[in-house]
Amino acid sequence: MATYGPSMPAEVVPIARAMFGQRVPGLDELVAGRQVSANTIEVPGDETGPASAMTIFSPESIAAGCGVFYIHGGGMVMGHRLGGADDLVNLAEQLQVPVFTVDYRLSPEDPYPAAVNDVRRIWLWVVEHAAEFGVDPSRLILMGGSAGGALAAGLALHLRDEKLQTPLAVCLLSPMLDDRNDSGSSHDYDGTSLWDRSSNLMGWDAFLGAERSTVSAYAAPARATDLSVLPPTYLEVGSSEVFRDEVTEFASRLWAAGNLAELHVWAGGFHGFSTFAPQAQVSVASVATRDDWLRRMIPSR
Repeated sequence: MATYGPSMPAEVVPIARAMFGQRVPGLDELVAGRQVSANTIEVPGDETGPASAMTIFSPESIAAGCGVFYIHGGGMVMGHRLGGADDLVNLAEQLQVPVFTVDYRLSPEDPYPAAVNDVRRIWLWVVEHAAEFGVDPSRLILMGGSAGGALAAGLALHLRDEKLQTPLAVCLLSPMLDDRNDSGSSHDYDGTSLWDRSSNLMGWDAFLGAERSTVSAYAAPARATDLSVLPPTYLEVGSSEVFRDEVTEFASRLWAAGNLAELHVWAGGFHGFSTFAPQAQVSVASVATRDDWLRRMIPSR
């Protein structure tokens, strides 16, 4: 964190990418001594974009044919499918579900709609090939953190609108939902906390461009005018982060549209608190609560 402080200017992005890249573990190291195997494959490209890497963490047995499709964070400008992979291995082992963690193209080199196209293409490939992994395509849970939360929420909207296979449920972890940055918490956390208002503006500008009037809800889900007919959704956010108010507003709009949603605002939590401070009591509580919700979403048979 001290590499760039609370605000990340665009010129620091390459340094941050390198820093996080150095922390990407090897697959053998990740699953050593665990009842989980790991395999990386290449999902073919098409007219929407080139081939993409995907890693699957597979438990020895699979509960009720379920799986988790995970989209990593990184403010749209950095991140890797194996970032926070320890948590994904834990998820696969404890819930007995395969976890599909995917890469997508990053901004500003590949701005919108590159990442949106990538996660949609990979999702549809997993749906088509789900049986090969012991998964029922109608029992895939869609999960994303931070920028990955934006892409996950946007993908759920996209699939609904196209009448394609929608997720069994959606899990949004401190999602980056609104490019407008006009909430109270966006102004409160400017120059403080991890990933502040300035960093967030930089990330959205890299993804969408600095000059924008019309923005797709598939890119910035808070702009959606219709949130009806969406899967059960879990939302969590820290009380001490820039995304607090946009996440709580999004949850309220999901309820107003007739959806089932569960919202948790963790007191004192900064952005990514459960990853950066996993032993903190609030982190332990948040992970346990999230896992409990995921277990409730998995059918009994």
